[in-house]
Amino acid sequence: MSDSPISDQRLKQNPWAGILPIVVACLLTAIYFHEPQLTARLPMPGHILIRVIVLIIGLTGVIQFMNQLKHRPRLPSWMRLSQHWMTIPLEGWIYLGIMFVLFTGAMLTKQNTLLLVFAFMAGPFVINGWMTFGMLQAARVHRDSPPRAMQGELFSVELKLHNSRPLLAIWMMSIRDEIGHTLESLNATVLFSRVSPRSSQAGQYQLRLVHRGRYRLGPLSVSSRFPLGLVERSRIFPVKSEVLIYPRIGRISPDWRLKLVGATELVSRNQPQRGVFHDDFHRLREFRSGDNPRAIHWRSTARRGELILREFHQNREHTLAVVLDLFQPPNAKAADHESVDFALSFVASILVERGRECRDGFLSLTVSGARTFRWEGQGHSSSLESLFDGLAVIEPGSASEVAENLQSTLEQTQSTTQLLLITTREGELPYQSLLSHRIDVLNLTTRTDDSLLIFDDERQLRSVRREPVLHRDE
Repeated sequence: MSDSPISDQRLKQNPWAGILPIVVACLLTAIYFHEPQLTARLPMPGHILIRVIVLIIGLTGVIQFMNQLKHRPRLPSWMRLSQHWMTIPLEGWIYLGIMFVLFTGAMLTKQNTLLLVFAFMAGPFVINGWMTFGMLQAARVHRDSPPRAMQGELFSVELKLHNSRPLLAIWMMSIRDEIGHTLESLNATVLFSRVSPRSSQAGQYQLRLVHRGRYRLGPLSVSSRFPLGLVERSRIFPVKSEVLIYPRIGRISPDWRLKLVGATELVSRNQPQRGVFHDDFHRLREFRSGDNPRAIHWRSTARRGELILREFHQNREHTLAVVLDLFQPPNAKAADHESVDFALSFVASILVERGRECRDGFLSLTVSGARTFRWEGQGHSSSLESLFDGLAVIEPGSASEVAENLQSTLEQTQSTTQLLLITTREGELPYQSLLSHRIDVLNLTTRTDDSLLIFDDERQLRSVRREPVLHRDE
């Protein structure tokens, strides 16, 4: 997860707040031991008090400095001078503090025993850093992520760690992945306990992203503290990928479906009548009691010697053209962002359901926001993919071209095409003069208890409720 804004504010105010107390404590310690005549007349409680004060100042500086290291902002990849990084955790700083005390005591008291202990403690510290560096040199990482996902859908991202060493294994390696978006920043970490020589292991983390749009994954940061935890070394791998998050697809409520079907039936259609049936022929079958005698196929009846009936499928291949007015004011609030996301989800859900109901029905969509997006196709999966790609990255805006797009849709569509205008604009519409009896207008700005779009997974995302305002200008 990203750092808190409070920590970032503190860092901006006091970037090196912990350095000054440490320097002061070191200077007081040096003066105390090198200038003993300054404190020669003090009694023993006075010496103890001075040492306690110096110790408190030094510990305060160390604590502040460690908090800064813990909450330090990460530099972007283009500002990093090297792909290898070394940090010292709190345990390492305590270890270094003990070494510093031993070395200072050895220099001031001229005792070889303290210097020998210091040398023994320096060895593990150096070996820890050398081992982690060797493991990072042998590490290779790979990411396997889905190129597309649905808003609010749980999906997995796989990280694979490969050990190129021929003899030695690598231990306790953690891979940190950065997930970036214009509205949020996330971090995910996967831990690998052991990877054998010349082998690979795979791990995964799960994501549920609540904002639509393009998420950028990477770079990958591999780090380890093995074996003693005194030094943490990391290596940056510029492995990047993208995940496109589609608007959430729901089910159109039954009430709205009835209103939409009713509006469809009101559209005047001039269809040639070739006979008493206007539907598509499906198959021939045996005559059953209660069937319409006018549907008997007499040639097949004469050939088979029994009554054969022609069966038809109802033809509902109505074309649909949707114009979306994706307006958003400059000083947008959280409710405005929710209204835009709901409008895109509703438009996608309508086109998906109409594509399922009408096998070969022609569908079109024109979105007016920060820019204009147009799509034409049918309800097939190959055609809907380009629709979802466009809806994922479209941005709301002033929608200044909505009147031109509406006029163009009216001119390019036939009289049998159902036109649906969906808007997120409050108040009077600036293109009111273009509205006619052919256009069904749906305004998504008011809220009521009527559910317009229902999502199946109610535990993660609740149903968004809007008032369907469907009217015709006579």
